[in-house]
Amino acid sequence: MRLAIIADIHSNLEALESVLAAIRGEEVEAVLNLGDLVGYNASPNECLELILQTPHLVNLAGNHDLALLEPERAEHFNIIAHQALLWSREQIHPGLRKFLEAMPLTQELGGRFLACHGTPTSTDTYIAYHFQGKRVFKEMAKQAKLRVCFFGHTHRRALWIRDIRGTVALKEIKQPKVALARDAHYLINPGSVGQPRDGNPEAAYAIFDGEEFSIHFKSVPYDIAGAQRRILDAGLPPFLAERLAQGM
Repeated sequence: MRLAIIADIHSNLEALESVLAAIRGEEVEAVLNLGDLVGYNASPNECLELILQTPHLVNLAGNHDLALLEPERAEHFNIIAHQALLWSREQIHPGLRKFLEAMPLTQELGGRFLACHGTPTSTDTYIAYHFQGKRVFKEMAKQAKLRVCFFGHTHRRALWIRDIRGTVALKEIKQPKVALARDAHYLINPGSVGQPRDGNPEAAYAIFDGEEFSIHFKSVPYDIAGAQRRILDAGLPPFLAERLAQGM
């Protein structure tokens, strides 16, 4: 199984177009989208329509997707995220809303791989600290065949490992392509398509190769200025446009 992994598109059409164009040259069997299609940026309908046109694409719901459907979920968002979410809710077409309503929260692939947005039990919970990674590995251990969990939500690339001794660590990503140990378990975050927060403003994605058991972290440039103009033209908070150029 060779998969393209994407996450946190957040209504950024320019970034999504660039990532999908790059993925078309990757010879993957499917594209796995880990959720948060909406929020922050100004092209929710266009992004959802493009997703629907993309073959072999598996979609999961993220916390922003759920908050668009149930606004009370957004009450704990920061004020800028909340404003953008309410704007998106007013813009979304009824047919695309139904598409969001139908998205699952998790997905198992071949009995060996698990996918979620935040964690397998919550779209809102982050995997950013050691105790959080350890908790998810503990949940995975309940199903002996699960080796890898793909997740998003943090907008940062990450590679967590639980080795054969049971030691959990956040692995430093020194090279874009990483060979994975077959006797270990992993939590893998591809980074964000539409709003990276790791200092690199390019749109991030990853390629997972199940046969050679590797993950290749990638990113592509996109029309940031175009995405910024859409945000400003929509009357969304200017900070949402500014942060795109900074990758934060």
